[in-house]
Amino acid sequence: MNIYRLKQMITVLILGLFLISLSFAGSKKPGWVKQRPVSQEYYIGIAVVPKSEDNKDFMQCAKDDALRDLSSEIMVNISSEFIHSIVEQSGMIEEEVLSNVRSSTKADLEGYELVDTWQDENDYWVYYRLSKTLYENQKKLKLKKATSLSLDMFSNAKKNEKENKIAQALIFYLQSLKPIQKYIAEPLQVDYNGAKIFLMNEIYSSIQNTLSQIELKALQGTRNAKTGQPLKPPLEVLAVFSAKSGAQINVSQLPLKFSFIRGSGDLVEKVKTGNDGKARCQVSKITATDKIQMVKVELDIFSSIQEGASVILQNIVKNFTTLSAKFVLNVSGLSTFLEVSEIHFDKKPEVLYVEPKLKNLMSERGFTFIKDMANADIVINLKAASRKGAEMHGLFSAYVDLNISVLDMATGDEIYKNSLNDIKGIQLDYNKAGIKAFEEAGKKIEQILPDLIKKIQK
Repeated sequence: MNIYRLKQMITVLILGLFLISLSFAGSKKPGWVKQRPVSQEYYIGIAVVPKSEDNKDFMQCAKDDALRDLSSEIMVNISSEFIHSIVEQSGMIEEEVLSNVRSSTKADLEGYELVDTWQDENDYWVYYRLSKTLYENQKKLKLKKATSLSLDMFSNAKKNEKENKIAQALIFYLQSLKPIQKYIAEPLQVDYNGAKIFLMNEIYSSIQNTLSQIELKALQGTRNAKTGQPLKPPLEVLAVFSAKSGAQINVSQLPLKFSFIRGSGDLVEKVKTGNDGKARCQVSKITATDKIQMVKVELDIFSSIQEGASVILQNIVKNFTTLSAKFVLNVSGLSTFLEVSEIHFDKKPEVLYVEPKLKNLMSERGFTFIKDMANADIVINLKAASRKGAEMHGLFSAYVDLNISVLDMATGDEIYKNSLNDIKGIQLDYNKAGIKAFEEAGKKIEQILPDLIKKIQK
């Protein structure tokens, strides 16, 4: 081996050792990974996530976790007294409140900077920081803008309340919560009419006080109704505000929501009170067969601020004292007159086969049967006749032809008609075969009944 070749090999070896040493030097953990830094000037967020085939977005996950960690440092400065107040107002547990405030703080972060990253074969680390001075200055500007907008709406609410525009006042009160929802755990002390007030507390107590002075009264709270029929006249509720002066003021433009809490039916869910303070709910059909059904009407205040509201704000609004009233419906089935003709081989049978089946099935669905056609809501005409078929190998066949029609006595219209022919029965003699065919006709009635009832209740 010549000297030139030997020098080449030594050079390659030295270069390889140098690169290996650089690799080891690069893999050395930085100080911030070994021990979390402490800073008087910056909020710090550090996170580590595992690198794996299942976690291809590990870099983004690490960033999110680091900013969440940074937000938790900011949270340390929030008074536990205000957190407890939110817990009471929202009905949420403390950890839920803290989690949502952290998420809101993280989403509102601006001006943070990436300090460093580090990774090895298994983990990826990331280090972010945010200037405390920058954060405080940004927060002051945002807080000033939010409280100014909120205070303006709060003032409008007070003005409307003085003018006895109660529904408008409530809406302004609720809207005044939205601008400050990101700062709901802050004291928010502001000047109002020459005095210092805690804005969030004043808005909250004003809403509670206003709600406590409103009453919803169900007019004619107990009603008679029929399954499958509209309720006439409509359900009617009166909204009254009891002013401090003792005056009773009808509340107009108040948003209300109607719903079945027992039974079911088709109704107009959302209604506003008119100038007379009354709201009217049209019930176009009772669909359930329960004898006692109930409709609840309640204040529908959440819908006015639902869009864009935070989880905490949603829960605070839901947790306000809910005004409501109830209507009780005594529900009966449609009165039905039944005309029946069952003929078994040209003779009237001693026992009817199809009629009892029809009556039982319809009674189970709330229909009542009466003997006076003039007082009936509907008239059902049922005709069933059997006829002999063939005999083969000692087995006899018979057939039943079934016709059914339904008349609406309110309009005189035929609302349902159907014919079922050649319903077969096989037995050891013609009589038994005919009876079997009638029994099969009863089963056919059960099959067509849903469509029949649907046409009646349409």
